[in-house]
Amino acid sequence: MQTCRHLKAISARIWAICLILAFSLPAAAIDLLDEDLHYVITYKWGLINKDAATAVLSLRNDGPYYQAKLAASTLPWADKVLMVRDTLISTMSRPSCFPVEYQKITHEGSRYGNDVVKFSNSGSNVTGYATRMRSKNRGPVSESDTVLHAKSPALDMLSVFYYLRTMDFSAKNPGATINVAIFSGKSAEKLSVSYKGIETINVNNRTYRTYHLVFSFTMKGKVSSDAMDTWITTDDSRIPVKLEGALPLGKVRAFYTGATPR
Repeated sequence: MQTCRHLKAISARIWAICLILAFSLPAAAIDLLDEDLHYVITYKWGLINKDAATAVLSLRNDGPYYQAKLAASTLPWADKVLMVRDTLISTMSRPSCFPVEYQKITHEGSRYGNDVVKFSNSGSNVTGYATRMRSKNRGPVSESDTVLHAKSPALDMLSVFYYLRTMDFSAKNPGATINVAIFSGKSAEKLSVSYKGIETINVNNRTYRTYHLVFSFTMKGKVSSDAMDTWITTDDSRIPVKLEGALPLGKVRAFYTGATPR
């Protein structure tokens, strides 16, 4: 039971990591290229340091849109305790990266979820028409609808990171913060991205010069999840190479392992 609780906590943090993995910061707004980036997600607690899951981030150009997808899955040893097969999908307008439609599909043990948000923009106001579907133990699927409101920019948990590609942190001082609204299947949250400065780190025997950023979520003025740290290369690729978040016991980390050649 304790191992299962650990895996459930890791699963929750995998999703927090999924919110960040897509994040890149080119020096100026550009037309994004097709890409496939790969990550391994690890659990560390004391002397325990074990790979728990993998994630793949993909982007495709599709006429006037970008199609982004982030898929995470637990490894075979973790599947025996709590199998996770989850996916984020976002259709974004080019070149603004403002979302048109967002979907989050979750398979976690015997639980299934499917959230869909359709975005509508009117001046500085953004409305999200959200549908949330849930099922347990392969039983009936319950469905609920919610209408979300926020001032622009209002994004989803994947498009936010492409939107932030227009930001140039090299021109900002440590302590600078960017705030956006995030629509999910049931609520609107505030995401604050705080820039901590430039750091040199080692990942998989490679040295990277990186921007250190901290992601914090609040809802109705209260912290809705623990902060996540991420380190993103300062070169033109702006690839997130390391991410870290706290668990009740230990930490969950994600490391960049490479890109599929195109």
